[in-house]
Amino acid sequence: MHRLYPLPSEPIDAARAAGARRAPHADRPWVMLNMVASIDGAAAIDGVSGGLSGEPDKTMFAALRSQADTILVGARTANAERYRPARRSGARIAVVSASLSIDPELPLFNQARDRPSAPLPLVVTTADADCDTAARLADRAELVRTGTGSVDLLACLRHLGSLGARVVLCEGGPALNASLLAADLVDEVNLTNAPLAVGTDAPRIASAPSGGSPAAEPREFMLEHVIAHDDVLFVRWVRSRH
Repeated sequence: MHRLYPLPSEPIDAARAAGARRAPHADRPWVMLNMVASIDGAAAIDGVSGGLSGEPDKTMFAALRSQADTILVGARTANAERYRPARRSGARIAVVSASLSIDPELPLFNQARDRPSAPLPLVVTTADADCDTAARLADRAELVRTGTGSVDLLACLRHLGSLGARVVLCEGGPALNASLLAADLVDEVNLTNAPLAVGTDAPRIASAPSGGSPAAEPREFMLEHVIAHDDVLFVRWVRSRH
């Protein structure tokens, strides 16, 4: 990898590129967003990000995960990508699903059987979510209920902070990203630009949830760095909070 910005340009490894200068806010953890997209803006190929992600992106993905206490992910992404428990000791996965449309048979939920001493994954849902699905997850996940009708993401982050999370990494999908951005809860965006043009109607890295969402004002971010590895670009933007 080679840092292109800020100058002077220099070789850099993934651990340094991931950074380590993050601190929580007074009332919630620091929130990172990490996504990969094609040069024409697609965030997935055939519903998953794997077709966009090569070894350089996977290396950066792992380095960013190493900075997080909690990995936040939407149910659709967790289902499509067949999420597993976090490899780093102490890190937890938190799946967000207002409707509890999460597959209880995901490898993620085998943790209770395979790693009985580890804390259960979290499922963040609403106060009025389906009780039958909640019962199926009862011994496989810790349920967190915030909001009615839709998940209260600020309350969710505050709860994660109460569990000891200082840094939360959101890995999508686009609907969760859009909701976090609309609520102004994203502190940095880490974007991998894959050298591909997909040319389909695939979602962008942030797309309004089904049924739409309240209009959000544009959020201003500052460019922190640009790193190149062969034809792949890694760009980090940090929220400007004047």
